[in-house]
Amino acid sequence: MIQRIALLVPAVVLGSILGATAADFTIIQKNRTFSTREITVKVGDRVIFANNDSVTHNVYSETKGLEFEIELQPPRRFDAVRFLHPGVAEIECAIHPVMKLRVHVAP
Repeated sequence: MIQRIALLVPAVVLGSILGATAADFTIIQKNRTFSTREITVKVGDRVIFANNDSVTHNVYSETKGLEFEIELQPPRRFDAVRFLHPGVAEIECAIHPVMKLRVHVAP
């Protein structure tokens, strides 16, 4: 039980710090494209992927340290991804390969 508490306290503190300084950025998916090709965020910020398209998407990044996958995202669904490490995430849609987005995550 003591080990569990020791691990929980830093996570709560980190969450409080990130929550106090983090920002949200929205990327709209429409006409089988992202609303922008590049965006810069800071570590701890969230990117919200909003499917305003009439088709389903599969948004993902295989960039080391910045990996994520929003599996099947139907129209009118919003999903948020928090970036916790600096780097450049290359983001694509597995269903529509022309959809590409580069997220620069600054320290």
